[in-house]
Amino acid sequence: MRPSAARGIGCSAMAVATPNPAEFEAAVRAYLAPSRGQFNHDQMLLTFLSVDRFRQWAGVVSSIQSLERARFLSSGCGFGGSLLAYRDAGAALAVGVEVDDDYLRFAALRVAALDGAGAVAYDGRRLPFPDAAFDVIESMDVIEHTPDPLAYLLELRRVLAPNGVILLVTPNRLWPVEQHLGIVGPPWLPVGLGDALFAVLARLPLLSADRRFRYSKLRGMRTQHISVRSLRASAAAAGLSLDLLDPADHPDWPLPRHHRMLERLSRAPRVGRLAPIRTLAGVLRVSQGEAGRAEPGSSGHR
Repeated sequence: MRPSAARGIGCSAMAVATPNPAEFEAAVRAYLAPSRGQFNHDQMLLTFLSVDRFRQWAGVVSSIQSLERARFLSSGCGFGGSLLAYRDAGAALAVGVEVDDDYLRFAALRVAALDGAGAVAYDGRRLPFPDAAFDVIESMDVIEHTPDPLAYLLELRRVLAPNGVILLVTPNRLWPVEQHLGIVGPPWLPVGLGDALFAVLARLPLLSADRRFRYSKLRGMRTQHISVRSLRASAAAAGLSLDLLDPADHPDWPLPRHHRMLERLSRAPRVGRLAPIRTLAGVLRVSQGEAGRAEPGSSGHR
């Protein structure tokens, strides 16, 4: 790993993280104080402070790929919860990248005292790491915010070790509710059209103040709507294979469960792409026949 990208982040065999150092928690609460009256304040506070769901995801990944001494990257690490979870699960190195300056500051603050963990600024295009730098990569609710999903996956593939895995989780466009805001309809509309339509609705005085507020926040919430079909196509173009995860294989599944029939349908050949499950969760690997096609540094994925 280039010193400029991860200076001071060492590797060690074991770590026991303090999930919320006092300085970090105080900073988070102060950051969220202006939104105390919003409908989603309590949920945001829980999301920013909790590590439980990241520990569950680390458990899912560890059943697929060993985390012992692994080099872990969180693409879009948010407030750093995944860095703690994977470091505690056995990863020798847990690095996060962030495009948001506030999130980067909080993630760095959270893991400042944890050996083998750190957060690095990211320009949203080129990851500041050499080829094949990581054994496990996590992309949690990120790809739907990127300008170009294929370019994003190509860059993840570039820094993925030959036998590594990428855990990718993203809202499914067939689920009709925009999950951040609880608005029915936007995922079924083209992004630009949905933004414009709900911006108009946000100005209707007949609607409640809460409803108008939610509608006003939609613009820019996503840049992409991701479906099974589009995700498979982008993955294939990036030289990656996609395997959707089956909640039945993981007793401590981190996501809300659907009816078993619907979950089974979502993994069925051909018709699975039509199942309106809430979230797509899968593992990406370098496709057979692609692993040896290009040597690190010569792939052209820049």
